[in-house]
Amino acid sequence: MSMNQSAQSMYTDRLARLVQLSRDRHVFSFTRFDWVDDISEQDWWVSPELLTIHGTAYYEQASEAQRKLLSKWECINLFSLNVTGEQELIAGVAELLHTPMLKEANDYLHHFIDEENQHMWYFAKFCENYAGKIYGNKKIQLTELKLDPRLTILVRFAQIFIFEEVGHYYNLKIALDERVHPFIREINEAHRNDESRHITFGRALLARLADGISNDYAPEVLEKVSQHLRKYVQVTIESLYNPAMYRDAGFASGMAIRSALLADPARQDFHARELLKKVLALLGDTHLLKQETSLEPAYQS
Repeated sequence: MSMNQSAQSMYTDRLARLVQLSRDRHVFSFTRFDWVDDISEQDWWVSPELLTIHGTAYYEQASEAQRKLLSKWECINLFSLNVTGEQELIAGVAELLHTPMLKEANDYLHHFIDEENQHMWYFAKFCENYAGKIYGNKKIQLTELKLDPRLTILVRFAQIFIFEEVGHYYNLKIALDERVHPFIREINEAHRNDESRHITFGRALLARLADGISNDYAPEVLEKVSQHLRKYVQVTIESLYNPAMYRDAGFASGMAIRSALLADPARQDFHARELLKKVLALLGDTHLLKQETSLEPAYQS
């Protein structure tokens, strides 16, 4: 892998800028929030248009009260995914600290880990305070790939990018929605501010490591990476449709609803045109993902 001098300079300048922004905008999350005593189930916890039943018969048949109750549990699911996802993310990034290929990024990665640790804390506290539990994250174990250091780092940060872009979509929409409870909007806005820097870093790192990748690796190796990432995208989507949240919201069968929603054309269109638009575009541009391959269900239980 090689970079021309101009690209190298742009990369190091961006890293320096991200480090400075992390220092200038650092907020100590353990004391930043005024935690409210309670959030009513008559409030919106996420925007109604972001409910996983939106655009389907389940949404039309539900009363507004049931939609609002589901919005509570969808919020708890989203925040629970952040708890478990960021736990995995911190561990994954910590393993790569001070590796030669990431030497220039080490200062920023320490800020990255610090911020993710604080996010994990306040998402967990929110779930425990207002729901009394954190949903388990039943992600399947993806097959370990036998890759060289460059591709190993690429895949790891591609997964981080997928996870953070999906979460960022919800953060941005909810933070700006005045129908949602103010404290929930505040949590989403706080997370959005930090994650915007993480996503900027992820885009720069992926573009750097993927430069020339189609010339440097055999097609069958890149196909293996593409299939792995496509499965990770699908697992990430499926994690949004937690059967437990439907049961907690009073729907009759969480598993049946989940299966029906994942197969619903309206939901699939939302994934492709809205939720995954930026993810698929970047991974396609960097030749990490073949966009013509259709998404396949990764698990059904």
